[in-house]
Amino acid sequence: MSVDRRPLERRPTPPGRFIQNDILEEHGLTQDQLAQRLRVSRLTINELVNGKRALTAAMALRLSQLTGQSIEYWLNLQQAVDIWDARSASGGEAVKEIEPLTTSSS
Repeated sequence: MSVDRRPLERRPTPPGRFIQNDILEEHGLTQDQLAQRLRVSRLTINELVNGKRALTAAMALRLSQLTGQSIEYWLNLQQAVDIWDARSASGGEAVKEIEPLTTSSS
């Protein structure tokens, strides 16, 4: 298994931006109204929209039910951000020093 080492030039769009643009703005909902529909706190929605909270599988399930988008769609948005953040935070140097496992032929 190889690691995709292509650098991403910019951070992927976080799920909160999609929630803001494609749900709140497009449907004319407030954060409070969305929170009520999803049966979560307004703080949860606010933190997602403002990028202060990661999207969980439970929230992806709720958003999937609300929007008709798959759970995987929502989780993939978050995963792209998480991977980008991990690559950026590591600086790459420590990761580059890890020696890959080699397969031995028997």
